[in-house]
Amino acid sequence: MGSPLEFTPDLNELLLNNKLAKFGDSVVNFIYNAAVYNATKELQGVKVWDQCLAQACRDSPLRKYVGSRKNAGDLGDAVEAFIAFIYLRNPINIAEMITILTKSISINKHLLEPNERELCSKAFTVLINELCKNIGIFE
Repeated sequence: MGSPLEFTPDLNELLLNNKLAKFGDSVVNFIYNAAVYNATKELQGVKVWDQCLAQACRDSPLRKYVGSRKNAGDLGDAVEAFIAFIYLRNPINIAEMITILTKSISINKHLLEPNERELCSKAFTVLINELCKNIGIFE
């Protein structure tokens, strides 16, 4: 794959792009913490867990593109690469991503204290499904 900004019909290749995943790690952490702040008015400094992103990947159309024998780290990287690609291509800007996460966190914020990982997973599932729908990836 050339520049990450080039459109590629090979979503499998895009989801395995390590450079996109590394960049996406920062984007994911930023948008999650911004959304938690918007929903709770409390500052956090959470590093989003691979298990949360992995579950969100399993519950989205992306799952069929990442292969069957992937661990949580690989699935998390795939989500990070996907979100980085969306951010760089800008079909949905970062403010919209934060808004989508904020709505989900607000609805489920009762989970923040007892099980933030579940809250995180639910929020990213909503976001990934919305991003997939926006760019025409369906189950």
